[in-house]
Amino acid sequence: MSTTYDNIRIEFKKKELLFPKGYYFKYSSIHKSRKIEAKDITEINLNTIPPSLVYKDQEVIFLKNERTTVLEKFAKENNISSRNRFDIWEHICRPYLDTAFEETERIAAIKKLSENGISKIELPIIQKKVAKTMFLNCIVWEWVYLGLFDYLDWTFLTKKKYWWAMELALRNFKNTITEDIVPTKE
Repeated sequence: MSTTYDNIRIEFKKKELLFPKGYYFKYSSIHKSRKIEAKDITEINLNTIPPSLVYKDQEVIFLKNERTTVLEKFAKENNISSRNRFDIWEHICRPYLDTAFEETERIAAIKKLSENGISKIELPIIQKKVAKTMFLNCIVWEWVYLGLFDYLDWTFLTKKKYWWAMELALRNFKNTITEDIVPTKE
């Protein structure tokens, strides 16, 4: 994770999340307001690294890994769904991991992406567009996971890139079926 990520502070209040020092990405809709009200959170997703939430059905907001338990409690207290929605960006970024994948794994990933809104025709175009940024992995040698946070953190970020990346990340958001809901722990 980046130094930006390490320096972020998140405060969990009863009905809102506060980012007293601001949010990681300056093009985020919460960068200036520094807060998210619980009523504006559609879901939390512990399947991303770092964990994330969907804000106002249009933006993925990342939280700190070590705050997962607090996030789950906050979601339960505010009736926010927890989902294990398929992580589109993890699969877009797979070719840039320091890992070799079998052909069957590559084909399965392409099929899952297609089922989640990224066509076989569009995928190589997207991967070419992010390639220069994601090749930075040759410095960090990540071999397990790369995703949206890594792309946003490593790229020369513009407003257009930020919202393009969000649109891709949420292609499967509206189509998420209720079986993806993770039961809350009692």
